[in-house]
Amino acid sequence: MIWVIARREVVTRARSKPFMILTGLLFVGVIAVAILANVLGGDDDKREISIGLAGTGVDAGELLAAGSPTLDVEIVRQGASVDALEDGEIDVLFDGSTLTWQDFADPQIDSFIRDTLSAAQFERRAGELDLAPADIQRLFEPVDIAQETLAGDDSQFGVRFVAAGASGLATFMLLQIWGAFLMMGVIEEKSSKVVEILLSHVRPRTLLAGKVLGLGLLAVGQMLILVGGLVVGLLLVRDIEIPSGVWTTAPLSLATFVLGFAFYSSMFAAVGSTVSRQEDANSAQIPAMLPLIAGYMIAAFSIENPDNPAVVIGSFVPFSAPVLLPFRNAFADLALWEVALSLAILSLSSVVMIRLAGWIYRYSLLRTGARTTYADLWRNRNADVL
Repeated sequence: MIWVIARREVVTRARSKPFMILTGLLFVGVIAVAILANVLGGDDDKREISIGLAGTGVDAGELLAAGSPTLDVEIVRQGASVDALEDGEIDVLFDGSTLTWQDFADPQIDSFIRDTLSAAQFERRAGELDLAPADIQRLFEPVDIAQETLAGDDSQFGVRFVAAGASGLATFMLLQIWGAFLMMGVIEEKSSKVVEILLSHVRPRTLLAGKVLGLGLLAVGQMLILVGGLVVGLLLVRDIEIPSGVWTTAPLSLATFVLGFAFYSSMFAAVGSTVSRQEDANSAQIPAMLPLIAGYMIAAFSIENPDNPAVVIGSFVPFSAPVLLPFRNAFADLALWEVALSLAILSLSSVVMIRLAGWIYRYSLLRTGARTTYADLWRNRNADVL
């Protein structure tokens, strides 16, 4: 019977517009992650630019044509004019004393031209002072100072940032969205009296389990899209050694999401069963939303300090662990025992929450009218229910 209810939830939700829209947005997000990871990995292709030379600027043609490690320069002498600039045939016009741009100065091109011409002018002046090339090199020889960081180089931090941000945001958004879907479904069935018909055929616990399982399959499917996008993005990164913690963040995000969904979906369903009107949904879901929001806010404000006590402690607290555990692992390469302990706590807490939510669900499901308060639940904690 649980599978029958789960199948009903899957078919109903999969055909809904919100589900299709959300899945489409996630697909676009996956592409964005892959592109961002590829950008972080660097691009070996040089940028192609075109410099138009006129007047005395023609004398700098040979120097500028050499380009740079990041620029492939095309020199245009014939037809180099303001008209050519306006038509987009050249990127900049140089007449020997002035750089003319179509709209705004391009910082990369501007820096390249100025540095190239300054270097040439310096060599000419050094020759006038009879300075040998070796003497010039000694004058500008940089101080040799090595640097290292405990967390890896800057490029590794960028990859860690993407992995941590993607996993934390995806978990937060999907738990919130699907928890709200489940809660609204419970309220809708209760307010329309459909639940009375359902309960004449199945037990409340079976109905709750089927709902959680059905929506859980759809939610996990969307999470797989995001995890797959994260893996593809990492595979596209070039010239950067991916830290082990980043690779393990993908499957860890999926594991924590499954456990987190069991924990939070039960809570949202229990909250939904305490109200009978859609108008009361926003205020009713606050107890379920606040800890999830708190976990995400801790992660958002800890990007530059992922080892602060709030993140460390929060990664072991079941209310925030689904968001903070993958986030912390992406930055800190957690030891196996830390991951295992956090998952064990989250698993045990999910079982406890499912049992508690099941009792609240059974007690409140057929009670219509005024909202069932937490004080009522506490006073009737030993009462017989459905």
